[in-house]
Amino acid sequence: MTRQAVLMATPTLIFGGVLVFFLFWNLIISFQNWSLFNPKPGFVGFETYAYLFTQNFFYASLQHTVIFTLGLIVIGDVLGLLLAALLYFIPSNIQRSIYLSIFIYPLAVPPTASALVWLWLFNPQIGIDWILSSLHLPTIPWLVTPTTTYIALVIVEVWAYTGLAVLFYLAAFLSVDRSVIEAARLDGATGMSLLFRILLPNSMSGFIVATALLFLFSFRIFDIPFIMSGSATSPTLMTLVTYIYYLYAYAENFSAAAALATLVAIIAAAVIIPYTLLGLKRWVFRR
Repeated sequence: MTRQAVLMATPTLIFGGVLVFFLFWNLIISFQNWSLFNPKPGFVGFETYAYLFTQNFFYASLQHTVIFTLGLIVIGDVLGLLLAALLYFIPSNIQRSIYLSIFIYPLAVPPTASALVWLWLFNPQIGIDWILSSLHLPTIPWLVTPTTTYIALVIVEVWAYTGLAVLFYLAAFLSVDRSVIEAARLDGATGMSLLFRILLPNSMSGFIVATALLFLFSFRIFDIPFIMSGSATSPTLMTLVTYIYYLYAYAENFSAAAALATLVAIIAAAVIIPYTLLGLKRWVFRR
């Protein structure tokens, strides 16, 4: 191993070591009964995890997280695929770069700022409903009913993170051999057939990365639902991560917060690692 390789790997190893340390530290706390009312914790085994499974907030936050995650993955992947295809077929590299920068711009906006802007847009007096009412069209009760609240948060997620899917799909499309594309065009292939028969089958690495990142961004979402609901106890916007914050800052049950954080990490790893390995094996390495 060269000196340059060691220098390049050192920051990653240090960061990885710190991350693993805190993961194990968090795991140890989750097996204790540490809270504000019990400043001298002791080992209680899986009692803290059993406590979580008796809480209605846990099941509500899990349900909301699943809804928001599936909504972002499905809509984000479809929109990302279609928008990346539109960008791919633009002949000018300059125009493609301009449109791509527009699509990925929301990624540069802090999630808290995005949530505040969308709160204004969902305001019935100054936002989308004001425009609809001015045009004498039916308005939508954003953030009023559970269904419209779910839809509103998914809309914000899609706006904020679909640029990731666009970026990785486009990168995968551009890596496809141009001779294959030209041969398909000579055979009479049109835009949609090129997309679904040539580009997409040869760009599954982009699908794997885009889906994995959309899952991780949505599964660990905190800022947007917290700002839009105004607290960590919203009956319709509480996610697993906001529930962790509630347990730590409101209930001051530190071991329960650590236990839920451990569960979130385990669930994320259990989904991402097999999905990535299977996807790489089946679609990239063709085994």
